[in-house]
Amino acid sequence: MQKRFIAVAVASLLAAPTFAQSSVTMYGTIDYGFVSLGSSSRDHATPAGNKKYATRNAIDSGISKSNRFGFRGSEDLGNGLKAVFVLEQGLNGDTGSLWNSSQARQSYAGLAGNFGTVTLGRQHTPQHNFTIAVDPFRKNGLGTTANVLMQDKRLSNLAAYTSPSWGGFRFVLGYTLNASDNENIENNGDTRVWAIAPSFTMDKLFVAANYHAAKLNHAHNHGGALNNKSVFNVLDLYGSYDFGFVKLGSTIGRRTTKKDVIAPNKDSKLTQWMIGATFKVSPSDSILTSYSRASENKLDDNGARRISQFAVGYEHALSKRTVLYSQFAMQSHNKAFKDAGAFYTHRHDSTVGSPACSNLSSVCSPLYRRGFTAGFRHDF
Repeated sequence: MQKRFIAVAVASLLAAPTFAQSSVTMYGTIDYGFVSLGSSSRDHATPAGNKKYATRNAIDSGISKSNRFGFRGSEDLGNGLKAVFVLEQGLNGDTGSLWNSSQARQSYAGLAGNFGTVTLGRQHTPQHNFTIAVDPFRKNGLGTTANVLMQDKRLSNLAAYTSPSWGGFRFVLGYTLNASDNENIENNGDTRVWAIAPSFTMDKLFVAANYHAAKLNHAHNHGGALNNKSVFNVLDLYGSYDFGFVKLGSTIGRRTTKKDVIAPNKDSKLTQWMIGATFKVSPSDSILTSYSRASENKLDDNGARRISQFAVGYEHALSKRTVLYSQFAMQSHNKAFKDAGAFYTHRHDSTVGSPACSNLSSVCSPLYRRGFTAGFRHDF
């Protein structure tokens, strides 16, 4: 009787429908450290006249890596097809606050299979991902090349296709009808952005290229200055090679903002590049260094604007998830950039001009030119 019951139970299980397997992973980063910023290139008005911004010393969060909290998951749909998703939000480590628009990061879902991956939602651009791959500071902290290079980090409402790898070669295609967040252009919220980004990886070699362009469907500007539907286009080249004891990485690109978008009567052409190295001192210790530079063609009587940055850092891994770090960065601004505090180049969601500017937005406007930090981060 017992054997018959077991046989019936097994048969029932085999006859039951097969449910898809799914998994969800929670992840994030917490980062804290001491920051000292100084040598501002800008003045501020006081009753006694213009004075330089004072040195800023503070305990801050999200320095060597932006604080975040997220979920990623997949569901096996059978026949090699999977449903995938990512929900990620920035975390204000100082107050612990979540879920505000200024902390918006990635939020997308899609399908993955032998054909590649198709995703819809707010996502990182190929430009951002490729820069992380070659920047020793992984595009974070005082040393990030994002303090100098004008880039577009994320796009909203993006439809992206990532091909499978064919012998190390793959490509990404992306298009959005409404890159609405942080457009910095008064229009109808209908900026079209498309991107194509091929890459090749073989052993320790990585090379890639990125092209993306933005165009308005309806030009609209209350000030009346915006008369060009074509906003900007970007072309970048990337490369890195890991020799074992040192990994070299570099990028060079041109960002062209069309005339009458910001600068009248002439295109803004921003040439920008970075070269960096990561020295592996020991399995737990690394020295990071980079030099970045961006220069714009002459567009007004102030002359061509230029900014450069040298950065060096040290990291000691206490474990695979916990790292002690220190970084130092120093910038040079020519007079034209110092007087204006910005390029004419249109930015989608970047801020350029100060160490830690992309991480500590409250200190961007003073344009601090020198910074030091020491702290720790934990990835979970």
